[in-house]
Amino acid sequence: MSFARSLPLQATGPANAGAAAIGAAEQANWRPPQGAELLAFLPTRLRFPLIGPALGATAIRSAEMAWNRADGVVGWGEKPLARLGKGLAAMRGIPYWSLEDGFLRSVGLGKAGAPPVSMVADDLGIYFNAARPSRLEELLQWGADRPDLARARTLRAMIVEHRLTKYNHFPDRPIALPATHGRRILLIDQVAGDHSVRGAGADEHAFRHMANKACAVPGATVLVKSHPDSVAGYARGYLGHLAGRPNIRFIDENVSPHALLDVVDEVWTVSSQFGFDALLRSIPVTTFGVPFYAGWGLTRDWADSPVASAALNRRTHRVSLDAFVAATLLQYALYVDPVTKRQTTAEKAIDRLVAWRHHALERRGNYLCAGFSRHKRQTIRRLLQGPWSSVSFCGEVPTKKQLAQADCLVRWGQNADEPHQGKALPAPLPVLRIEDGFIRSAGLGANLTPASSLCIDREALYYDATRESGLERLLRTASFDPLLLARAARLRQRIIQYGISKYNLDATTSPDYRTLAAGRRIVTVAGQVPDDASLRLGLTGGISNLQLLQMVRTRRPDAFVVYKEHPDLLAGKRQGLADAAALGKLADLVVGNAALDTLLDASDEVHVATSQLGFEALIRQRPVWCYGLPFYAGWGLTHDAVTPLRPRRTLPLDALMAGVLILYPRYLSGNTGLPCEVEDVIDEIHATRHNKTGVLRRSLRRIGWAR
Repeated sequence: MSFARSLPLQATGPANAGAAAIGAAEQANWRPPQGAELLAFLPTRLRFPLIGPALGATAIRSAEMAWNRADGVVGWGEKPLARLGKGLAAMRGIPYWSLEDGFLRSVGLGKAGAPPVSMVADDLGIYFNAARPSRLEELLQWGADRPDLARARTLRAMIVEHRLTKYNHFPDRPIALPATHGRRILLIDQVAGDHSVRGAGADEHAFRHMANKACAVPGATVLVKSHPDSVAGYARGYLGHLAGRPNIRFIDENVSPHALLDVVDEVWTVSSQFGFDALLRSIPVTTFGVPFYAGWGLTRDWADSPVASAALNRRTHRVSLDAFVAATLLQYALYVDPVTKRQTTAEKAIDRLVAWRHHALERRGNYLCAGFSRHKRQTIRRLLQGPWSSVSFCGEVPTKKQLAQADCLVRWGQNADEPHQGKALPAPLPVLRIEDGFIRSAGLGANLTPASSLCIDREALYYDATRESGLERLLRTASFDPLLLARAARLRQRIIQYGISKYNLDATTSPDYRTLAAGRRIVTVAGQVPDDASLRLGLTGGISNLQLLQMVRTRRPDAFVVYKEHPDLLAGKRQGLADAAALGKLADLVVGNAALDTLLDASDEVHVATSQLGFEALIRQRPVWCYGLPFYAGWGLTHDAVTPLRPRRTLPLDALMAGVLILYPRYLSGNTGLPCEVEDVIDEIHATRHNKTGVLRRSLRRIGWAR
């Protein structure tokens, strides 16, 4: 399990392409108008909180209060509440839209809480019910207006390349099958009574018809993909009667559809989205019901029920696969970003799914988190929890039973190496070390502000220069491609533009440093917490803040020296505040919570022991002197008083930025708690950095009941 990412989020098109695509979706005259006020029943509003952002609605009001002003009513699928919603809309003479998950939904099941990136809104019917026309059927039958076939082709290539499906939480591992000379036909079983089976005009007869046809194919090997719910015993499938027949093999394990599509020649289904996944890969599909992708000349269709026959008779238009993708994924579906809670494009939704799946894959395992304070637990759980992982917490010393059930022991910071106060572990277990990231939050961790970035390391933490950390190895060995370097350059400019630092505290009014310096060179010295682990492990030789300041004054006797005190010391959260009189003898100016961007912009040089202020100065391309060995030293970008214990290569600034801020840390949205990217965190901090947190909320954070 590696915690160093190799696949950064990439831009997928021109900068204005996203706005144009969202604009085109907004203009569709059959969708709710942008800024609409819509009604929905309370259970729907609670279960699907992203309805408003996905539709671009101003408000989703309570349908229980029938007198609420509204431009329309929405309901989910064809559930009983949806039927009530239709009746309410008819009674009030306003439009009704059926909502349903889109075709690229999430990483994990909705019932497990996985947030969706897409949904559909249909004013005629719903795509899985062939008994009556849907808006998707109308788009395909009558031809969508100016379909963007080139974009559809690119989108399909992205889906196939990243092996995406609707839920994306099943393992994508190779499936070993015996060699065969005949065709491999994959039959898709489904849950008995599923609404998509009924909606496709099918029943048990359709599955028996499918099974009999497949078994009659000479020399064919028939594979049956069991539904996960029937394997787990939660529901009954339709194809269990095939067990034991020759040339029939059941695939019961939960694997990605793409793993199966790699080893079969055809897919036969009644109404499963598996058929849609196969079509995107140009694998032949035979249908025995009428799913949304049947009847357009892309599939071989053998459904014969009255509902199916009527639907197939309506679907007379023949479309290309690219036109089908354009209508289905670009014109019918809507996309929403659960992190920003704003409308987005299909391409950016794919970016989010790929990133989330990567997060989930690297978090596989059972994590035992030892010695974590309560206010950190919710953040750590959100960082490590996923479709293939579990997280539990214990005291400082785990029991043998707790260790036996875990794959990794998780510790905070420097406590990772001395976790048991001299007591040996009852059983050996890999240890993960976690520490705050480099763009942490809008507020101090000492004030219980949850971290929006965290670093996870199996080897050593990034500030430990005595051992090779995962960050050091990444910077020493990673290949930084041009797209990643361009992203890092944009990120650096955004940090400068927004004045972003590690804690982003409300700053006091900054003095006019240039006027005070009166023409002298301005040299900034960064103070640190005296017992900080980065000083102890950063090869500083035990240098104190006053000793550092004295060395700088000796080196720059004529400079205007500004001493920057550490915010934790100023807040009284840590011990070691330097004597003001002693500072006054060495520094021309002592500042506290001054605006870092203003201070660094005015600085001609920055001198540090191991403070991150040196990294923030590098971002702004200021010369930096290091008297210890922080994570950003030794790469040819700083003036170093200490020689690294291991060889380091010379890196350009944007490569350092890419490694330190994009590839190494993990980010969580401060608003939603979802995994996100560094750009999301910067945008959130910029938007909310001046919001105040009250005493009650800080208290709730302490006990883990609030973020």
